[in-house]
Amino acid sequence: MNFLNIEDEMKFFQKMFVLRKEIENFLYDEGYMNIEPSIFEGYDEFTSVNSRINKRSTVKLLDNNSEILILSPDITTGIVNKFMPRWELGTKLKLFYYGKTYKHNGIGIKENREMGVEIIGEKNQNTDENILNTATRIISKYSNEYLFEIGNSKFLKGIMLACSFNKEDYENIMDLLYLKNRQELKEYLSKLTYKEPMSTLVNIFDLEGSFEQIIDQLEGLYLNDLMKQGIEELKSIDNYMKNITDKITYDLSMVSELSYYDGIIFRGYIDGSNKEIIKGGRYDSFTEQYGYKIPAIGFTVELDELIKVLYKEEQ
Repeated sequence: MNFLNIEDEMKFFQKMFVLRKEIENFLYDEGYMNIEPSIFEGYDEFTSVNSRINKRSTVKLLDNNSEILILSPDITTGIVNKFMPRWELGTKLKLFYYGKTYKHNGIGIKENREMGVEIIGEKNQNTDENILNTATRIISKYSNEYLFEIGNSKFLKGIMLACSFNKEDYENIMDLLYLKNRQELKEYLSKLTYKEPMSTLVNIFDLEGSFEQIIDQLEGLYLNDLMKQGIEELKSIDNYMKNITDKITYDLSMVSELSYYDGIIFRGYIDGSNKEIIKGGRYDSFTEQYGYKIPAIGFTVELDELIKVLYKEEQ
């Protein structure tokens, strides 16, 4: 934010300090342990996991060995790379952190402050529901006018695997889904050899709303076992969340800029902003590069966006 005078700027940073401490204290009371994340990532390590990210947006530098490092665009990647090489089976971590991420935005380097929550090594029937409950309790502290969008990457993964797209088509389709470009997706798919799973892919932007509405929209469309698994996981979430809040909607076309999500994905919004205040999901498959699959789920609270809304409301 830009400030006209020093006094306003100092008031803003005091509000940021209070906001950060409120969330930290809440997470500490919920049994999460605090860690301090690194601001550096290996360029190759990061881009090999997140192949769809715009590589030109990464902030690069060289270390003394001429290895390419980047200022972290995503803290979760660094946490996994930090702990997984030393992981011992049976370990369970409930973590929270404050950190900054960095990206080139076309003008300069943009810093983004965030609080993060990660549960690694634990998965039972309630883990997904508990992480969503924690996210809901945080966002509801700052606004009664909020909304959660929830998806499941297994549904889309099931379609894409069944279609057996080549790498170029796969990447182009995922980009169009991320951009929510309905018309271009339809035109792109029309040029490809038709396969039965594409009947669902062509209609995927219509698969949003309440869980009941999605089930109705799926009638007659292609579904395979992996897609059904994603739907069943969302059904369990829906049954739980209805006891927590009615401020939820589902979106089976949801795609993240980050490539490592494998299961539930969610975003939280509040009135006064069109950007995510909370975003996260499950990323079990990310850990497989270290030799074994460890359950992992988490989310971030976008502090800069949240404070902008709160700050404007007080003006």
